[in-house]
This record gives sequence, C-alpha cells and structure tokens, in this order.
Amino acid sequence: MPGDTLVVLNNVDTVAIPDSPMAYKGSLPPLRPVEAAGGVDPVWLVLGFFLLLFVGGPLLARFWKRYRHRRLQREALEGLDSNYAKYDEWLAGYNNYYKSLDTPLRKRFLLRVIEFMETKHFEYIDITPDEKMPLLISAAAIQITFGLDKYLLDFLDTIYVLQHDYHYGMYKTPFVGHVNRNGIYLSWDNFLRGFADDSDGDNVGIHEMAHALAYVNFMADENDGEDDEFKERFRAFSQVARPIFENMQQGGDTILDGYAATNYNEFWAVSVETFFEKSLRMKVQMPELYNALCTLLRQDPLLEGKLQENTLS
Repeated sequence: MPGDTLVVLNNVDTVAIPDSPMAYKGSLPPLRPVEAAGGVDPVWLVLGFFLLLFVGGPLLARFWKRYRHRRLQREALEGLDSNYAKYDEWLAGYNNYYKSLDTPLRKRFLLRVIEFMETKHFEYIDITPDEKMPLLISAAAIQITFGLDKYLLDFLDTIYVLQHDYHYGMYKTPFVGHVNRNGIYLSWDNFLRGFADDSDGDNVGIHEMAHALAYVNFMADENDGEDDEFKERFRAFSQVARPIFENMQQGGDTILDGYAATNYNEFWAVSVETFFEKSLRMKVQMPELYNALCTLLRQDPLLEGKLQENTLS
C-alpha cells in the first residue's frame, strides 16, 4: 500500500528540555544579601534549589505517572461497568481477535481499550464522528500491545480520523494512514476494510499501530511510553528480521507483501500485519520470524488465550 506511512522528525519542532542549572540562568529572582551573622549563604540557597529540582523533580514525575495511571484505570473500570455489554457486542462484531478471547481476557482487553481511549484526543476530519470509531481504533492498538506492560502509546496524544484516502504535504500518492510526531492518522474506510477480512494480511489499523509502537520507542522524544524491555527484545527480533528484509530487497520472495521491502520500518509493520492476519501460514513458512514476533510482542495469535503465560499477572 504505497504512501500509507510517513515518519516525520522535524528538528524545528523539538523543544529542548533544560537539563542543567545553566539552562535556568537569569530565571531566578534576585536574592537578598544575608543581613545578620548566622544567616544562610545565598550560594547554599541556590544549591539547595537545584538539589531539590533535580532530586525532587524525578520523584514528582514518577508520583504523577503512578497517580495518572491509577486514575485512568479507575475511570476505565467505571466505563467498563457501565458500557461492557455495548462495547463487548461492538468489538465481537468487528474484531475476530477479541471475539476469540474468553470472558476474563475480554474484560482485560476492554479495560485497556477504555484506558487507551481516555488518553487520546480523537480529531475527525471531513467525517461524521461515530461512537464506535474510538473504540475500534483503540482496540487495534491494544491488539498488538496486549502482551506488553506499556500499551498506551504515550507521546502520540492525537488520533486523526479521515473518511477516505487522503493527500498529505507534497506527496502525490494518496495515503491510507500514517504516523508522525503530531499523532496517528487513519482513513476510516480502509480501517474497516482491514478488519472485514482478517486473513488477507492487509490491515491499515494494525499496520499504523505497529508504526506507532515503533515511533514511541525509537523515534519520539523521551516519553512515558518507552519500554526498555521491548527495545531490548526488538534487537533480538532484528537479528532474525534483518536478513529476511535484506533478502527481500534483493528480490527474495516471502509470504510478506512486497511493500515490506520498501524500508525496514515498512518491513516491521507488514510483518506485524502478517503475524495477526496470516498467523498459521507465517508460522509454517517463516517460523523463525513468527517466533521472534511472539517473543517480542509476548503473545501468540494461534494460542487460544493469545498471551504467553508470563504476561498473565
């Protein structure tokens, strides 16, 4: 699917985060001189300020992160209680991965879906919003991250939903979806088409969420969505995947769509599509790549419960 993905890293947009006392030079109010013996030396006040900033700042950030996560989980639980029947029916009607889960795993999946929705702003461009849209799009993200500890794709706060193929920037080829630092872009027609046939290896929702997962971990600024364990496992995945990708670039044939040979980012996204949509064929014809994806994503689509045992905690 030519033109479906764009990764934009624009240095102009990047905001430098102050990381040393020099970055705050001139931002402090003037300190009064010590007026009496035994007073506090202004130098110690300044040092104390920066000690509090650099020691207390990370602690405050971790506290805020835990508080935010617990609040979102609480809101997700409340949303799950009041909307479970409706959401369960919608997802079972559109997403066969979800439909195959037993009741406890469906609840785990839906809880993550609702939590994901709470963290995103959905922007609708030339399309009438529908309540199913954020639910189904969020489910695509949770499907590929279901075995991961970090599944909210932090840093990418906005999801843009368009009706049809669209043009972006100066590119002449229409897009069906793409990811950049501004968010995730999806064309709704193509999104629905991808889940209508989940055996053809063509699913723009899965494809773009795979790009989003890679973007958060490898291309975005430092963010809460980075998963060090995932990044370490990705290196092991690449030891298997890179030779296959390079062979495809030399004209080698696999069950992967030929678009995978465009670049390594596309190889990754197409591999994830195939992993979920042609699971059995991939396991039989490309067992090393299939097993590498199982290890990386900590799940196996061919298992009844999907998740590896060590993820069920």
